[in-house]
Amino acid sequence: MLSSESNELSTRDLVMLLAKHDREMLRYIMTFLPRRADAEEVLQRTAVVLWEKLAEFDTQRDFLAWALHRAYYEILNFRKEFARSKLVFAEDVVQQLSEERVEHASYLGEMKEGLQLCLKKLQPRDLELIQGRYFESKSIKEMAAEFGKTPKSLYRRLDRLRELIQACVEKQLKVNGNV
Repeated sequence: MLSSESNELSTRDLVMLLAKHDREMLRYIMTFLPRRADAEEVLQRTAVVLWEKLAEFDTQRDFLAWALHRAYYEILNFRKEFARSKLVFAEDVVQQLSEERVEHASYLGEMKEGLQLCLKKLQPRDLELIQGRYFESKSIKEMAAEFGKTPKSLYRRLDRLRELIQACVEKQLKVNGNV
């Protein structure tokens, strides 16, 4: 991934790696911060810190592990700033969540792979519905107008699709020996 002969990461390399891992980093941060806006703020702060500490990155190490380690400290800093909020976890809880996230990383990766395989099996219209609701965060009302359906019918369809996807992912995990 290095853009030059040296072992240094360029700003361009950093941008490409951040683009590649931003969703996974956001999911990690959201483990600790319940509000998406807060998690996105910490993700932005983490990107700035990664850029500032770019020279410290050892290219022989895993970028995502390094980035999540830096994100952890940004989460702690954010929590200190907003310690008066009732939604802030105690520091020992944050530490435990971090440790458990690392322990379950491979299982979560396998679940993600299973989910991707199962989504590929959906009919195009069903995939469009899932993507609109969960990846693009569209409202049911907005999607009902887009699909020419009632909101109630979309809720029912999404419920059925969630059940199908869950069963499919569980089957994938069993095939891989992880359930």
